[in-house]
Amino acid sequence: MRNAFTGYTYQQQVTLLLLFMMDVERNISKIEIESKTSDNFEDLIVSYDSEIFNFQIKDFENISLDDLNIQNNEILINGKSHKLSSNHNVIFFKSISIKANDKFLKIPSYKLNENLTIVSISRVDIDKRVKKLYKNNQQRKNELESYFNSLLDKRIWEITRESLPQIKIFITKLQEESVLISHKLLEFDSLLLIEGKPGVGKSHFVNTLTKEYKKNILYRFWIGNQDRDYKERLNFENFIRDINAKLFYDQKTRPHNELCQKLKKDKITFIIDGLDHIENYNKTELNQFINFINEVKEYCKVIVLSRPLKKKLNWEKHILDNWNFKQTEKVLNGLFHLSEYTITKDIFRISQGYPIIVKYLAEHYKLHKTIPKVEQVENIDSYYQDIISNENGKQSLSLFLCSSSYIMNSEIEMFIGDEKYYVEEFIEEHPYLFDIKLNRISLFHDSLNTFLRKQVDYTRKLDKVNSIVSESILHFEKRFLSRFSLIQLTKVKRIEILIKYASISSFEKIIKDTVDYEAIITFYNQ
Repeated sequence: MRNAFTGYTYQQQVTLLLLFMMDVERNISKIEIESKTSDNFEDLIVSYDSEIFNFQIKDFENISLDDLNIQNNEILINGKSHKLSSNHNVIFFKSISIKANDKFLKIPSYKLNENLTIVSISRVDIDKRVKKLYKNNQQRKNELESYFNSLLDKRIWEITRESLPQIKIFITKLQEESVLISHKLLEFDSLLLIEGKPGVGKSHFVNTLTKEYKKNILYRFWIGNQDRDYKERLNFENFIRDINAKLFYDQKTRPHNELCQKLKKDKITFIIDGLDHIENYNKTELNQFINFINEVKEYCKVIVLSRPLKKKLNWEKHILDNWNFKQTEKVLNGLFHLSEYTITKDIFRISQGYPIIVKYLAEHYKLHKTIPKVEQVENIDSYYQDIISNENGKQSLSLFLCSSSYIMNSEIEMFIGDEKYYVEEFIEEHPYLFDIKLNRISLFHDSLNTFLRKQVDYTRKLDKVNSIVSESILHFEKRFLSRFSLIQLTKVKRIEILIKYASISSFEKIIKDTVDYEAIITFYNQ
């Protein structure tokens, strides 16, 4: 009986619908497939809240209520007897003419009696319901379909809510080690914008905020350069879905007002770190974020941390300053184990307590046992200018602007030829400016990314890199698929890649194994 289930497409589709409802709405706690029972309602047994429902699922043509006949503890369907269970019984028909008098799991239904419900729903209508459930989360739908297929392959016939793939929420722990620095917290009414220049320690100041406001929800637009979720974090719908999951522990789509009411009820402080990333990298959705922040501040305290924005906002503002000598001393001792007064004094003199420069100088000293010969810095750009004054050097380092992720060490020569010698020497002398994981390299901080973008025109270098990447993909190589944005390729190359991949039967598997399936399906429209 159970083996027959794998080929019974309508039954599979109904089961998938219920699995999706279990995943999104979280009311269904268990689904049993083809259970051995003393009755005939064993296609599915579904535990929903405190109730249990037994299912028969029928893909019949030309059936009506007149073809159903209840006798004692049985129901005859087209003359065939089906023993009813002691639980509530549900029959799903692909198509049966009924006049709905009830709803079953929000689906219009016909309650034949207290113990039997009839549901008429076609495959097309099931697809519409599924599409609505995962309106803004196609990736999760794909994940659940894959999970369901793996259960069928393994002949696992009982699915519990706890066994579902974990609901994804964005990680908020910084990839960089941090130390708690005490800051004076200001009193504010409902919304406070904490503004600071690049590298001044805004993200680390969040540690102080989460310690002070223990009942909080934290959302970060950036945790580090190796974050695979970086682009997803900048999407407004993903932002809303993440808040929803943290508040309600499900994936239902709720109106903003309902989220706001929950924040108010639970007395949550909402902390948002890095709004400038939206203005810089997803500007078209900036107003959506701002409007939501203006809405939610009427229900709970909101703290937003950001670099200075071009957009003018009428929000109460606090400027985050450099560390004082005592704070600098604490960081050097706590993170870098540097306690010698003269070293601390020299680092503070050059950096003026600018947090990211304190880190760079400390890392340099740990590596070379000397403080670099740079003047007292005015800002982060003047520091970078001091150590990368060579214009050709800036052009070579702009290689790291050509990928939103990382470059393999072995790829440097492939992309820039003999320029690799400068890059390798610079990395060896200043490894703290890079995020290095084995043979993977990317820029450590977005401020260096911004500095290089302002200093050099890297269009020709980007074109060369994109040409190498696209040719590799066209030869069905996987090495670049998960790291380079397909959107940045020319439209001609995007369409060429799509057509070539679509021409092979393993297209979908190759893409799903290496990169977001949605991206390659949609990129040619960009």
